[in-house]
Amino acid sequence: MTNLDDHSSGDASLRLRARDGADIEVLSTLLQDAIVLGADMQFDYEKKRFIFIANRFCWERPAIANVTGEQGEPVRERSLCAVRIESVQRVLQINMPARRDTALFNLLAVTFGAGTDHETYVDLMFSAGATLRLLVENIEVVAEDVEASRPTTTQPKHDKS
Repeated sequence: MTNLDDHSSGDASLRLRARDGADIEVLSTLLQDAIVLGADMQFDYEKKRFIFIANRFCWERPAIANVTGEQGEPVRERSLCAVRIESVQRVLQINMPARRDTALFNLLAVTFGAGTDHETYVDLMFSAGATLRLLVENIEVVAEDVEASRPTTTQPKHDKS
């Protein structure tokens, strides 16, 4: 995983490039529970690029010190993150709603693999079984926070089952 920041400004913004399976696993962890508006997912066929904007929960950051919500809950952070996936040949949709542009999606995981035809793919797996499979020539994903983080008292929860 390449950190695209060459300087240490004290800014904790995410700015990463993923080029292999291990990188994708790290990126998946950082994007887990991101909220993505369907209209904010675009495939540029001519440039072979898939782009989306994710309102990501900043799992890598601790709760803000000495700050609590109205009920005493910890205050964490969310940030808008632009994600660009290069070398995309095709986009396959699995269980996606017909009106994807007006839907909100909860991103559960980003995975990669090779299909039966040895095609490399990156999957964007959302709640309710919705998945976008991006057939790619190689793995090249760039994720970058595009605004300052915002405080939130709502932390995603996961069933232990």
